[in-house]
Amino acid sequence: MSIPQQFPHGGACLAYRFSPGDGPLIVFLPGYMSDMSGAKATTLADWARQNSRACLRLDYSGCGASTGDFLEGSIGRWTDDVLALIDHVWPTGKVLLVGSSMGGWIALLAGMRLKDRLAGLVGIAAAPDFTTWGLNITDLDRERLASDGWFTRGSDYGAPYRYSRALIDDADAHLLMDGLIHLDAPVRLLQGQRDDAVPWRLALDIAARITGEDVQLRLIKDGDHRLSRESDLAALLSMVGDLC
Repeated sequence: MSIPQQFPHGGACLAYRFSPGDGPLIVFLPGYMSDMSGAKATTLADWARQNSRACLRLDYSGCGASTGDFLEGSIGRWTDDVLALIDHVWPTGKVLLVGSSMGGWIALLAGMRLKDRLAGLVGIAAAPDFTTWGLNITDLDRERLASDGWFTRGSDYGAPYRYSRALIDDADAHLLMDGLIHLDAPVRLLQGQRDDAVPWRLALDIAARITGEDVQLRLIKDGDHRLSRESDLAALLSMVGDLC
């Protein structure tokens, strides 16, 4: 595979892959400690190429092929990364955001900042505010944050996850689930009911808080957090195709 393109931003070089085509620009936003090489990202990019659609995949600063210190990353910084790359490759025109897990949180934040440029948004097991409901930070974790700047959690998806003081301190400024989510563009939410990382009822709460009327939720009864089976990916592509 070719070397990703690079874009300097915020003291890092952001790795990305952009394929030109018709709008809206489809942008895939990975989950926590994930990158643009996963099955959902590559499947979406292949579909976009086959259908002559513009597509952007990216790695947040400190993640994947991007440079930077992962422990300096945060929801705010990674949202800024996304918007900077969108403006770099697609300075005008509509944008369709597709966010997986934490990428769903970033998609909601970026979508509000794109305002009328947002053509639509797809959340895949979207996890806004996961720092408040998903981590259950202990006294020992806080001691590690104070002494080392990070703590770890075991993961079913590879190496243990690291959570930094930068991430925790920044997250409170970007919480969404205590008010309305001001989006008027169409929103589609895809959620597995056997997701052991994101409670499926969170998707109902997200849908209720979005101010726009065109919001649809698809629950997959036997779907897990990955939602990467062939049938799951087909459901994702159907949503993206409809919004395009």
